[in-house]
Amino acid sequence: MYNAVILAGGKTPWLQKAVGTNIRALAPLGGRRLVEYIIDALDRSGMIDRIIVAADSSEWEAAVLPQRAELVAVKTASMPETAAAAVAVLPADGKILFVCDDIPLLTAAAVQDFLRQTETVAADAYYPVIPEADCARAFPGAERTYVTLPDGRFTGGNLMLIKAAVVARSLDKARDIFARRKKPWELCGWLGFGFVLKFLLHRLTLTDVERRASELLEFKGKAIVSHYPEIGMDIDKEEDWQLLQSYFKNRK
Repeated sequence: MYNAVILAGGKTPWLQKAVGTNIRALAPLGGRRLVEYIIDALDRSGMIDRIIVAADSSEWEAAVLPQRAELVAVKTASMPETAAAAVAVLPADGKILFVCDDIPLLTAAAVQDFLRQTETVAADAYYPVIPEADCARAFPGAERTYVTLPDGRFTGGNLMLIKAAVVARSLDKARDIFARRKKPWELCGWLGFGFVLKFLLHRLTLTDVERRASELLEFKGKAIVSHYPEIGMDIDKEEDWQLLQSYFKNRK
């Protein structure tokens, strides 16, 4: 059994006009709030013990979480700080499954597959990548960002399994990466010229990515290939929201 943390501090300004709230996790879709779909998938997987929802409690006072979940108060929207606040209330041993707050299509099967794959290889942290073909087949109208590697074309998932002990000692590095996330050239400089050149020449493999990330973060990371595109269907822009609205409407 694993403990899970839903990082529910995200805000999306254009959602305010569309659904009356800019808090992604509380946005209503298909008759339920986004966070409820995620909690349900984690619960039904049968592999999760505690489900923590890390969010600004002042904005969640009027919201009632399903009984299965616990709210942990944070005072920042920063993902590293939100993760640290949640980890502080969990045991220091074991591994924690972190889940983003904008993947309402998450399924119990996707959670099970990811966690079971991680159990076959030793590492400190695990991150899912999804082949483009799987995404295109399941969601032909969706626009995702893909990276081309000799192993194939992949997009990232919105889960991460990481050892609890690693989170605390990696907080400073996580802050650094989070600060650079929208500055590609700074991020490239941090990764190193050789790494970037290899990527530009299409010679960068998943193993190369794992190795470089492990060197920089000082813990062993492992990419897990998932064939469940639901974990990659997040809400970055209005087109994503409209696509999900159509999906839920047609599913009824």
